[in-house]
Amino acid sequence: MNSLASLFPLLAVVTGALIVLLLEVFIKKERRAYLGYVSLAFLAAAAYLSVSSWSRELTYFQGTLSLDNLAIFLTLLFSLAVAFVILLSLKYIGQQDANHGEVFALLLLALSGLIIMTSSSDLLVIFLGLEVLSVSSYALAGLKRKDEKSGEAALKYFLLGSFASAFLVLGLAFLYGAARSTFLPEIIAHFGAEAGSSVLGLIGVALVLVGFGFKVAVVPFHMWTPDVYEGAPTPVTAFFSVAPKAAGFAVLIRLFLNFWDSVPNSSVLFWALWTICVLTMVVGNLVALRQTNIKRLLAYSSIAHAGYLLVAILAQDYASLVFYLAAYLFMNIGAFAAVIGLSKTGTEYLELDDFAGIGFRYPWIGGTLSVFLLSLAGFPPTAGFLAKFYVFSAAVRAGLVPLVVIGVLASLVSVFYYLRIVVYMYMREPGREVDIEIENPALFLVLFLCLYGVLQLGIFPGNILIVIKQAISSLPVF
Repeated sequence: MNSLASLFPLLAVVTGALIVLLLEVFIKKERRAYLGYVSLAFLAAAAYLSVSSWSRELTYFQGTLSLDNLAIFLTLLFSLAVAFVILLSLKYIGQQDANHGEVFALLLLALSGLIIMTSSSDLLVIFLGLEVLSVSSYALAGLKRKDEKSGEAALKYFLLGSFASAFLVLGLAFLYGAARSTFLPEIIAHFGAEAGSSVLGLIGVALVLVGFGFKVAVVPFHMWTPDVYEGAPTPVTAFFSVAPKAAGFAVLIRLFLNFWDSVPNSSVLFWALWTICVLTMVVGNLVALRQTNIKRLLAYSSIAHAGYLLVAILAQDYASLVFYLAAYLFMNIGAFAAVIGLSKTGTEYLELDDFAGIGFRYPWIGGTLSVFLLSLAGFPPTAGFLAKFYVFSAAVRAGLVPLVVIGVLASLVSVFYYLRIVVYMYMREPGREVDIEIENPALFLVLFLCLYGVLQLGIFPGNILIVIKQAISSLPVF
């Protein structure tokens, strides 16, 4: 149904960003945390407007933007992620000399790009949403203006992001040349009707996948990830690790939902993705073994998890993929929240040696971080265990047993570097004094909510699985 109401969640977020930018002019620097609360109010409004549109199948711009159930679920997921990041930023930006009023506006603008990406089936509109997200992300990465690593992160992200966008635009040109359209259903229909002349289109799809490969950080397009994660402010790193990855895979869901059955010459693309999936799982986990900086370790962990998500794409089980994204949000943002907890004004403790003995000295941070790491490793009864179980089970049913064996072995490798952090926290004597500021209610709220999410999805996943299956079933099959 064509209705302006389909734009309401997006308009709420953009309006919030503009209002925050205006208010920043009139609010003193030391009181800018109030802008975070204003941003949270607009996030709540966007979430309410999204939920109220469930199952209404609202569209606008001749179906270019579609507020279907999958878009609504992902909008809620992204809004929750941004809310967590805002709460983590309230005190952090003052501690680390990044207290700029545009922080919260940039986060809301990045969210608007995410909503556009996940609500559209037109590759040109998806590209516009991606650029809104990307430009906001480049600025967010360089928020610590006096920190050389932050500036380096912003520059590397900008250069490699622009490089990825060039591949994406070239792929769009090829696809338009083949199908005379950028609308995904029409492109796939062209592949089905013109099987003999779809080579140009398949090259276009490959180039589009290269562009999104940079955004979701799969091997060999992962080079930017560790440096950007290390240099960006830690709440922003938490955002990077979850939101762009989820949006990229949401676009892949819309692309591949009807692709494999409609395109007879898709085997080359399938095996290319299979190879990328294996490389991503293996390289991400093996390189993480050598990391001593926690943010770089979690960066390579994020790369490995992108490989597990690709398994779901190859197995064509998109419900398990979306469940994995929901679980990953709670366990990864929770891990970064614990890392943020180990900081004070002007100082962050990010080296592995800094974590020695903190499990007993700061039990709330040590305990929650241990649970998040166990979930990332895939231990029951956490959400990470069920997420991997659903993905690998789907792959076995699809006959991808060798891929599952490689994935399980790679996941076993990850157990070492996750548990190594736990060993340091509880079984190593501290090498130096780690003194932190523990008066941070917003951070402890995020830790509690993420802990609740990890355990709730790990023990009682039934309700959210029902919602996810409804969201996937709302997508058109043709």
